[in-house]
Amino acid sequence: MPSVVENINLISKTMESILDFVANDEALSQDFSKYLEINNIEIESEKEFNNIIIQYMLDMKMQNGLRVLEYYRRNNDVKDEIVEALLNSFCGVFRVKKILSNGYIAKCLTSDAELTLIPLVKMMHLKQIGRYDYIQARILELNDTQYILEIYDVISEFDLYKATTNAIKYMIECPKSAYYKNPEKKEMLEKSVQEFYVKFTELFNCDFISTTNKQIDKLIELFNNYRLENVKKDYENLIEKPPSNRFFNIKEFNCSDDTFLQNAIGGFSSHKEIYDVALWMDKNRGLYIIPFLDTFLKSFKEELEGSSDCIKEFLTSDKIPPSVLKYAYENNKNFFDVINSVLKTRLTNFEEVLFNTKSAYITSGIYSPITVLFNSDLFDTLLGIENQEQKV
Repeated sequence: MPSVVENINLISKTMESILDFVANDEALSQDFSKYLEINNIEIESEKEFNNIIIQYMLDMKMQNGLRVLEYYRRNNDVKDEIVEALLNSFCGVFRVKKILSNGYIAKCLTSDAELTLIPLVKMMHLKQIGRYDYIQARILELNDTQYILEIYDVISEFDLYKATTNAIKYMIECPKSAYYKNPEKKEMLEKSVQEFYVKFTELFNCDFISTTNKQIDKLIELFNNYRLENVKKDYENLIEKPPSNRFFNIKEFNCSDDTFLQNAIGGFSSHKEIYDVALWMDKNRGLYIIPFLDTFLKSFKEELEGSSDCIKEFLTSDKIPPSVLKYAYENNKNFFDVINSVLKTRLTNFEEVLFNTKSAYITSGIYSPITVLFNSDLFDTLLGIENQEQKV
């Protein structure tokens, strides 16, 4: 087994190799340019370029739904364990408990697991990090050792609110961080998913139910009350259709916005536009709140405003579970014609679709953001901090 120093060198060399491939591969170069255009990103310095291309490489998907790292692996005929580790890397917030000569013993805020984190740079370059401070970083695991791939911010030990908020942001983006290296939390989530499924199907007699953003908050509250108190209430008056089915970008779900958390789990009714939103119960992954689900399903039957963008979003977003695509596949004979037209691909079977667009669900267990939030002590901590601040 390679030593820590050897692993650090291997990780660095692999990163350089992938970055070089991204810069020189014609398909990726075109896709990266498209990524910058779609997201209105203007690069003004070499440092900014490096940060953006690293994020693109580690987090983004190509326009055809395939992750950039997966594209690299398939086109270089590699089965490199470091590439696999990079695919499974995630961002989180970690509280430093002890400073070592070559790293930190730190607690993952979302999973409560205690980890030994080894940075890729020498400790002398990280003197600003003190004991009990919070590290906002991306980590990857290799040979049962956790490495800090990149540090994005250092949060003071006294700023619990910022550390907690950012940790929850990352947990919503990557729910597996809620149980990383904590089998008890994973078992709790699995149990919670089954309890949610039973309650949901008891109340609604189906796996999903659609309404508008003006009613979805009340529908969520009604379900949550039934889940906790087992008292059924009529919900027919909460089911309504939008004036029209159309897809557009919802700016309120921007995670850079300080109000993202409220918008991610509720607060839909405050949005100016009226659009369809659904509660989707995935038997294996938990409860999802999915804007534009009805629009997505109708897009296989008729041309709607933003149909292509809607289908592409549902195919490529890791916030949409594979069960949604399976439902569309089983209920639309033109499924492959439509998605191939949108993605510019030639996919011919459903497993191939998942392999290209939902690989994260295949390689690791992913639970819905709502499920992990409802089971998160950290979320309760945040609500407690907010309540204390309101009383001051």
